[in-house]
Amino acid sequence: MGPACFGIAAAGWKYTLFAAPPEEPISGEFANYPWLEASFMSGLYVLVGIGALLFPFALRRPRTWLSPTIGIVWGLAGLAFLIFGGLNYFTHIGPIVNTM
Repeated sequence: MGPACFGIAAAGWKYTLFAAPPEEPISGEFANYPWLEASFMSGLYVLVGIGALLFPFALRRPRTWLSPTIGIVWGLAGLAFLIFGGLNYFTHIGPIVNTM
């Protein structure tokens, strides 16, 4: 899963996959800067990918520095995905309402 997350992140940066349209509330304020949201989301995928790559090594030796590192990167990425995911319920309804 680590290399897959890195591929998603690279595609996000290259093609600005995660850019919001201007009609979208909150995220649409940054529509003139598509690299901003693309960098944020791609960075989250990089964090998840780092944890996924390190996880098998941590299973072999659970009492090394790897376990806390994985916990930190997955914890940060998970918290950001949680907040951003909740925000998306509001922001994805915005284009529907604003374009009707």
